[in-house]
Amino acid sequence: MSIRTIASAFAAATLAATAAPVQLLPQDAAAQYEAGCRRPNLFAALEKTASAPAGIRMRSEKKFDPIWNGGESAVATVADVHEGDLLVLTVAARGVSEKGKGEILAKLQGSDYVGVIRETIPATGDWAWYRYVGTAKKDYEAGSLRLHLYPGAARQVVEFRALSLENYGKTDKSALPALPAAPAFGTDPIPEAPEASKPIVLPPLSDAEKARPRYVMLKLDDMSAKGKGVHPRYTRVADYLRGKGLKAGFGVVISSLENDNPSWCKWVSENSEDNGGFFEFWDHGWDHAMNIGGDKNVHEYRGTSLEHQREHMKKAHDLFQEKTGLVIHSFGSAGNSFDDNTSTVLSEHPEVEVWMYGNAKNPGGKLVLGRPLNLEYAVGKIDFQSFLKGYQSKRTSLPYLLLQGHPNMWDDAVFAEFQKVVEQLEADGWVFTTPHEYYNKFQPGK
Repeated sequence: MSIRTIASAFAAATLAATAAPVQLLPQDAAAQYEAGCRRPNLFAALEKTASAPAGIRMRSEKKFDPIWNGGESAVATVADVHEGDLLVLTVAARGVSEKGKGEILAKLQGSDYVGVIRETIPATGDWAWYRYVGTAKKDYEAGSLRLHLYPGAARQVVEFRALSLENYGKTDKSALPALPAAPAFGTDPIPEAPEASKPIVLPPLSDAEKARPRYVMLKLDDMSAKGKGVHPRYTRVADYLRGKGLKAGFGVVISSLENDNPSWCKWVSENSEDNGGFFEFWDHGWDHAMNIGGDKNVHEYRGTSLEHQREHMKKAHDLFQEKTGLVIHSFGSAGNSFDDNTSTVLSEHPEVEVWMYGNAKNPGGKLVLGRPLNLEYAVGKIDFQSFLKGYQSKRTSLPYLLLQGHPNMWDDAVFAEFQKVVEQLEADGWVFTTPHEYYNKFQPGK
């Protein structure tokens, strides 16, 4: 049975109640994944056997940091998709890695970078079926959607069989047939995972090294006042840091304050460093718009008019002060994207004194803080060992670190990795501060 038909074949008994699905992947998808990867031998097509349909093997001898750093492969769809269509990704997977199980990130998106499906597919030692669904937000011609596979951040082997991407049209996802029992694809053992590298363990710094003034600012993005109260993933980070007496900065998407959320405003005001708290709350944009009009080069503060940017910053700062009683002192744009209009607009706001990941060549009269190191190896993902790899050569040589994270995306495992990073920085004598406090007290020349 071919890759094109496997998912619908196992559901044939129940498909009568739904629209007949259209297969969106080409018959030679596995071969295209093998040929399309820039890293030789990373993806390999698996031939059909007597007990198993065709598939793909991904064997990674190294970590990819970040995960999209040249390790992905993609295949284009072969049929049109219309707005509102239900797209269903089905695959049988198994895998093993230096950490135990494997995983591959699958992302279905168009040339406009708008994602339809974005999922991390787990892969344990046993074959299992996985299904993911998404709804098309616009029309796509054949070939304009691509299913990207990324190999993850671990040394691992992952095998896919019966990879299928089907268009069920306007079918409700509740009408989809149930997945079958675990597949029996023969008794061949999964290949051994690549040998794990030895973990990095940093030696303690001397007292003199730890005493050298060095400052770390946590740039925690995408905080929102939507819903009721403060999102629990932000309060978890705040409670953890406050319990240690450590400061940080939270970036707020300020249009969300148009919602009626007085408890959020009260919490922000009470925890602000301006009122004796541990945190700075800074401007992360009015609406955090990106890829405006489907153009990946147009974001809220890049590629838009001076009037647009001027209006967004003014109404953001006015609304934030109205709702919380606080004045904005620091700024960081959506996607860290900007242009010269951004510099002009910032120059008109004397209350803003810090521009994070900003334009050092045209700073608009602000202190621009750069990005010498990453906290997340991919958006929303932290791995302590990946952090140490970049950090070990910089732990005593830099005056500051500005580390960007997205707490709304941190599950328990990622939060545990974040805690390890914080504990390492504490042990090395870094002073945790906020961007505005750094401007006022600690920047060179102060």
